[in-house]
Amino acid sequence: MKDPLLQTYTFEELLYEYHSIAEHHKAKLEKAEEETDKIEVEKEKAGLDWADQMEAEEAAEEAARVAKAAVAVPTPAVQPPNPAEDPENIKWMEEQIQREKEIHGESFGEDLGLDFNLPEK
Repeated sequence: MKDPLLQTYTFEELLYEYHSIAEHHKAKLEKAEEETDKIEVEKEKAGLDWADQMEAEEAAEEAARVAKAAVAVPTPAVQPPNPAEDPENIKWMEEQIQREKEIHGESFGEDLGLDFNLPEK
């Protein structure tokens, strides 16, 4: 750059230096923005890597816990009988339904489902 005190600038040289300074300023801003973006991407990647590592550790701990629980709890060889399939219980339930039908009418219990909720109207 020339010394402005010497006043030897032509109009074209002044215009060139003006735009040169502006372009250098823009380039510095763009470079700073790129560096900031790079830092943000690195931070995000580090955070995602950390999260992946934590998930892997938790999965390993869960697998170890499940394996330990599977070894510690013996499975029963014989399943307990289902009370709803017992013939004596079925006979008793039918007797109760007949008794309640005599008291409340023949439609007693027909509006209930297996989940014992009344149907929506």
